[in-house]
Amino acid sequence: MDGLVFTASRNIYALDADTGEERWKFEDGGDQLRSSSPTVRNGTLFVGGSNDNVYALDAETGEREWTFDTDRTVTTSPLVVNNLVFVGNDAGTVYALDARTGAAEWKIKTITSIQSSPTAMDGVLFVGGNDRRVYALDTQTGEKKWAFETGSSVRSSPTVRNGTLFVGSDDRMVYALDAQTGEKKWVFETESKIGSSSPTAMNGWVFVGNERGAVYALDTQTGEQKWKFDTDSRVASSPTGVGETVFVGSDNSNIYALDARTGHEQWRYETDGDVRSSPTVVDGTLFVGSYDGRVYALDAGVEGSSEGSRVALGTLGHHHEWDGTMPPS
Repeated sequence: MDGLVFTASRNIYALDADTGEERWKFEDGGDQLRSSSPTVRNGTLFVGGSNDNVYALDAETGEREWTFDTDRTVTTSPLVVNNLVFVGNDAGTVYALDARTGAAEWKIKTITSIQSSPTAMDGVLFVGGNDRRVYALDTQTGEKKWAFETGSSVRSSPTVRNGTLFVGSDDRMVYALDAQTGEKKWVFETESKIGSSSPTAMNGWVFVGNERGAVYALDTQTGEQKWKFDTDSRVASSPTGVGETVFVGSDNSNIYALDARTGHEQWRYETDGDVRSSPTVVDGTLFVGSYDGRVYALDAGVEGSSEGSRVALGTLGHHHEWDGTMPPS
């Protein structure tokens, strides 16, 4: 599994991290671009399909291990915690599935669709809904511990750091909540909807984009703005941080590397399409997908990897080492 990059459009692809060569492809018969990103755990890849299914695939070969039908389009990326797979769908249902068999352990229905991918900490699952709420659920039972209501849809995925949950809402706000109780610690108002850009917390700062094209750095304790960087086009990508650098994509086709302390641009790379996926950095190489149908491997200009990286490999060369083209179907 080491040395593979996993990505999804209409199909699921495993690409060689050194060359971009396709190693395997899984076709699920869906005819739409999926909004679910692959998650890999213990040699198994989990991903949602536009045809209502959640799939477990052998990450090395692409062979199917199991399928679970959620009855509606899967709109979140799977989260795997302690042999449970958590996923949400367009009907507003959150499922907990056995990672080994695909059997449903529990499910809970919210009011409307879910586009916010779940996160978990200390036995609690956090997820946002288009019913304007952020939910905290018991990972073992699905029991609701608390719910916090914002002013609009929550499409942004929550991030938890040091007992604080950070999440954005389409009411233009970024919220910091007590992860245990759901009580509001602070709120910061941006200039437009947060959309699907999810906060990243690093070194005492939280980074998030919005639909007007701004990227913000906020103090995790107070919500005070440290800096703002304008891309002049929607930021649906979630920032990724490594060391003192923040990486983020924009609908202006660019991938940016920003100084985390000042917001100054270190470099940018222009693709041929909107960059709405979230960058992943592994051993100094940045991987990101674009709406031009390609996956890019770029020299990030940093050492190390971003948190939650889904590939493992050695350091590669310079900007645009390869790009892998994904056919539309």
